[in-house]
Amino acid sequence: MALSLIAAAAPARALELHSQRSSKYDLALTGKISGIPAGETRYARWSELRSLPTAKLTLDGEFVGGPQVLTVVFLDDLWKALPVAAGADTLLASCGDGYAAVFTSGFIATYRPFLVLEIDGKGPGDWPPKGLDYNPGPYVITVSANLVPAAANYRDLEHKKPWGVTTLEVASYRERYRAIYSGSWDALPPPAADGREIWVNSCASCHQGPGGIFGGTKAGRPFEVIAAYAGYDRAFFMRYVRDPKSLVPCAKMEPHPKYGDSDLSNLIAFITAGQKG
Repeated sequence: MALSLIAAAAPARALELHSQRSSKYDLALTGKISGIPAGETRYARWSELRSLPTAKLTLDGEFVGGPQVLTVVFLDDLWKALPVAAGADTLLASCGDGYAAVFTSGFIATYRPFLVLEIDGKGPGDWPPKGLDYNPGPYVITVSANLVPAAANYRDLEHKKPWGVTTLEVASYRERYRAIYSGSWDALPPPAADGREIWVNSCASCHQGPGGIFGGTKAGRPFEVIAAYAGYDRAFFMRYVRDPKSLVPCAKMEPHPKYGDSDLSNLIAFITAGQKG
């Protein structure tokens, strides 16, 4: 995949937020935003997002074969444009199909994820791009290993590339994930703590975790059911994660063949720790 930076971003500016949605291309914003009551939603217009500091990136094969020129706003610039309340350090992305992704401040600073506003000069109202059957709009967040080479070694990189993003929540990571840092999940040994990282950065894209922590709803399978499978038959669980259709031909879950035995053992250690409380 080739990448070239065509234009650099301009200085940051404030993003206007609206109390009413004007179109399906508005980005919903919730969470720890100064001046907005808890539980309420505000909306950013596509045109106002487009007026933020942007960059043009040429990526080869990001959506379809061949190079595409993307107009993007980096999440760190979007963060600077929001009236973020004290204690917030994470963006939680939710998609129209129930998928989700977590972007901590550390990930944002290190890997430079970006929100795609245009593909070859066309905004989401003109998507999908030619050659792609599925519409990735209204928004896509993605990460490029060509822009930040270290991203190529990130274990869960594909889970940091959500399509169909409709909502961003400005959040405190520790608040939203408190349930898995307390009780049975407090002071986990290093293998289980690593499994917790896998859960948050991979499994939570489609699965909600215990205690109401943030996660996707795409899978529709309760955490307690996953924990029962993981605790009852480790070999089945590990094979299912790597190649679901080899065991259940109608499985909707994507395969994760890159996970090694230690990764999956750590994941099981985290999941089943809750059964000890």
